[in-house]
Amino acid sequence: MEPWQLVAIMMSLALASYIQTLTGFAFGLIVMGLLATLDVLPIESAALLCALLSLFNNFMALRGRWREIDLTLARRLLLTSLPLLPVGYFLASWLGEAHTPLLGMLLGIVILIACVALLAQPSPRSTLSPRWHFHFAGGLSGLMGGLFAANGPPLVVMLYRQPMTLVAIRCTLFGVFLIGGLMRMGLAIVSPGRAGEHLSELLMIGAAGVFVVIGFTELARRYPPPLNDNHLRQVAYAILLIASGNLILKGLI
Repeated sequence: MEPWQLVAIMMSLALASYIQTLTGFAFGLIVMGLLATLDVLPIESAALLCALLSLFNNFMALRGRWREIDLTLARRLLLTSLPLLPVGYFLASWLGEAHTPLLGMLLGIVILIACVALLAQPSPRSTLSPRWHFHFAGGLSGLMGGLFAANGPPLVVMLYRQPMTLVAIRCTLFGVFLIGGLMRMGLAIVSPGRAGEHLSELLMIGAAGVFVVIGFTELARRYPPPLNDNHLRQVAYAILLIASGNLILKGLI
């Protein structure tokens, strides 16, 4: 791997860790979007690296805040998310073998749809959404988590509509991400697919990336920028829209 590629990976991890800690979402989307756009890693390898390091980001973000997780809502989301995560994972393995450009374009489309959904997010409800809404969002999240290790958008759209505090929303998101990430890593160990060909290299990159993730997660916790939540989201959306447009164009050309 060239030095610039390693630098690009670490910068992507730093940016994703910082933004996710502040907003509660975007780690997987930013890492996958940037690495796929820059052609630094194959999508399957980028997803494995993303799944590994998101565990550290979510664990660090939850440190000292475990009691803020809404266990009832987390269970509703995980009930459908966990069964569908393996479906997305093995679908990605099948597509990756002979349809790499298609997989990249699909990632771009998913990121674009996620941005539109997050931008169009309505105001919070006065009461909790029906149970099946959570199950539907969890199922979509599981498929996206299996395909790209980016399961956040359906969960973010779902939880930010609920009558909950911002802290509870973010901690519930981190908790669901953590469990989903553990399951995806288990699948990657049992059936690594093409990413297994570069597993030793990915583990070395991951070992270095852990310190980047921990450092920038802690930086965001202790020294948040002088920007409100809306401005932070706009920065994340701009990055994601650029990455999605590039991936879609590359798939079409």
